[in-house]
Amino acid sequence: MSGALLARTKHLRGHSDAGQIVGMVAGIFINRRWNREIPFSLRPKPDGRCIREILRIGVPSSMIDVLTALLTVVMNSILLGYSATAVAVYGVMTKIRGLVTVETHGIDNGLIPIVAYNYGAKRPERIDGAIRWALVYSAAIYAVIFAGLELFPGPVLALFDASADMTAMGVTALRIFAVGWLLCIPGYIYAAALQGLGQGMKSMVLTMSRQAVLPVVFALALRALGGSLALIWWAFVLAEAVGMPLGLCLWRVARRSADVEMAG
Repeated sequence: MSGALLARTKHLRGHSDAGQIVGMVAGIFINRRWNREIPFSLRPKPDGRCIREILRIGVPSSMIDVLTALLTVVMNSILLGYSATAVAVYGVMTKIRGLVTVETHGIDNGLIPIVAYNYGAKRPERIDGAIRWALVYSAAIYAVIFAGLELFPGPVLALFDASADMTAMGVTALRIFAVGWLLCIPGYIYAAALQGLGQGMKSMVLTMSRQAVLPVVFALALRALGGSLALIWWAFVLAEAVGMPLGLCLWRVARRSADVEMAG
């Protein structure tokens, strides 16, 4: 790294640190001035029960990231049996997924506290309404993106500097993956709703099944059957298709338990 670049990096880090300090001071002032009903101290006292609840929900979420990384390793091993270009295409599909599903992630992140608040307030009808509208809004927004991916896969791949070979292979892959990303919407929403009910383990099971376990299982099965590369891409669609009823079943089980508590 050159001296100028190193100095520039340190300068930017300094601005970032200053911003964090200002944010901390503002948070302390606002809470002490206007949120007096909330206990707040610069000398916090650990609450064992609260820490356990945080870990109960947070640990499963962390495990999802670990298993997703393992999925990438296994899938790359499978795809290398076809070609190195297939591995590159899969990498591009992963990046595109992060871009085209960001609106669904935003909605499901907003859904978690809504479900949690209404769970605590014993308002099951509002929980149902929140989930219903989350599904509707997510599907409506992605419908526009889906049309673009299906109609203009070439220009989308060009944004990632895809070579001619990658484009030839990627057009089919992108159109197949786009179907899977449409089917993944209920999985995201139900996983978020389960977290809102404090069912972190069920949420982890659903997400791990959709994103890690089932894609690998289907890909290995299709490869063993002598399937083409296009069929390997369809493994991700099959995983999301199975994840839809799985998510609904897990949600109904969690919801029945929550109904008992809310009725009590």
